[in-house]
Amino acid sequence: MSDLILTARRIHVLGTHGPVQALLIRDGRIAAAGTEAEARAAALLGAAHEHVDGVVTPGLVDAHVHLTTWALARRRVDLNAARTLNEGVAAVAEAAGTGEGWIRGLGWDQHRWGGLPHREPLDNVCGGRPVFLQSHDLHGIWVNGEALHRCGITRDTPDPEGGTIVRGADGEPTGVLLEEAMKLVSVHLPLESAEEVREALVDAQRECHRLGLTGVHSVEVTGLDDFSAMELDGALRLRVLQAIQLNRLDQALALGLRSGFGGEWIRIGGLKMFLDGALGSRTALMREPYVGSDDRGISTLPPDEFRVHVQRAALGGISSTVHAIGDAAVELAIDVLGAAPRVAAMPHRIEHVQLCPPDLWERAGRSGLIGSMQPIHLMNDIPAAERHWGHERSRGAYPLSHLMRAGMTLAFGSDVPVESCDPRIGLFAAVRRVGWNGEPAEGWWQENAISAEEALRAYTEGPAVAAGLAHRTGRLLPGYDADLVAWDVDPLDCDPDQLRTMNCVLTMVAGETVHRA
Repeated sequence: MSDLILTARRIHVLGTHGPVQALLIRDGRIAAAGTEAEARAAALLGAAHEHVDGVVTPGLVDAHVHLTTWALARRRVDLNAARTLNEGVAAVAEAAGTGEGWIRGLGWDQHRWGGLPHREPLDNVCGGRPVFLQSHDLHGIWVNGEALHRCGITRDTPDPEGGTIVRGADGEPTGVLLEEAMKLVSVHLPLESAEEVREALVDAQRECHRLGLTGVHSVEVTGLDDFSAMELDGALRLRVLQAIQLNRLDQALALGLRSGFGGEWIRIGGLKMFLDGALGSRTALMREPYVGSDDRGISTLPPDEFRVHVQRAALGGISSTVHAIGDAAVELAIDVLGAAPRVAAMPHRIEHVQLCPPDLWERAGRSGLIGSMQPIHLMNDIPAAERHWGHERSRGAYPLSHLMRAGMTLAFGSDVPVESCDPRIGLFAAVRRVGWNGEPAEGWWQENAISAEEALRAYTEGPAVAAGLAHRTGRLLPGYDADLVAWDVDPLDCDPDQLRTMNCVLTMVAGETVHRA
């Protein structure tokens, strides 16, 4: 591959360096960054030149994805657009008219629908086919009577540890199962073929490139198998950091697998664990009860077991990646991970950190942990947080600025398919802190907001630090990967509202153009 001199209206290389005019790209890396004359002087004879009418930044990395789940969900019943229960049932009824076997879908939201759904409307439209519908936050499922029957779930089935079978006043299952109870059904689902998964992932990767994403941090259960298959046939064009699931820890340790193992496209991340549920289902683990309730959520992993897993993994060279949303779970994560042995390859990290009260900010900042957060969540969460946590307690919701000022490195993502993986919306949410309706106009606890530049760094430099790759990704400096994106406006010098509407005009991964508007 010959040298490429890339020029643009402005190129933000990040680090401590100001914008430059040109980049020299050689063998998938940045060979020089500066003026066009400096790039030409460093180029080999016959270098190509391309001018992009846009503003270039490092490629963005989504630091928390369920990419296979999203890729397949794009081909199933989409309940995210269903404003009411009736609209959701209508969408399922339409799907029931084609195909055979299980009807799968994703996106129902009890807050949008005014309460948890029931199995009976599904029974009325599905013609005896079993139904499996994941909630918007992936912490609950809605199934019909046929699915319950096939899985042997009755009024006498006990709740599994860390999970709930929702029941009616008569004691019968309503068709909603939360947290660990979801596995009572999911283990019975038929597996997609390898070809179906690959086709869906290739299509999803194309969409990621269109949105300016050049890498992802995957917490997908099947991620290592799925992405490895793509890499083997040369189709993978996203940098992937793949987490290890808890049920594979023994196997990983026996094989000598370590965080940081891998190559150009796939590297091994940390051990993925869950401490609690989610805000929407009121299963996030809280210090104090939810408003108007004695309920404090669900602990999905006993603290003593959590400590043992973290210690075992760290001593084996595997860092930890821990889901914690409620303030009690966040505090436990900070305490345990902050005191755990450090892993050389990459730091321990907390996923979500959605409610982190003021008394924990400094502890989080001093902990050396990564805050893997998804600002886009707050656009849906504002009403639920105000209702279930209360306004004053919500001061600790997504406290981006306070955690950053305290010294915590933030790595932004989307949790797709829970939310859109469009990073433009995440940038906007981090800066403006409003709901989808634009309210509150002054921003929800606006003291927690950060600047556009800080948000961009949390999509570039932050994920690089989290992956142990700060020396070669997240910036556009000599020696760094030529993973970049060009925007039609300058994300660091535009009206905040433009952050969510700016267009990606070019995406490059390893110096290869993978998207052009």
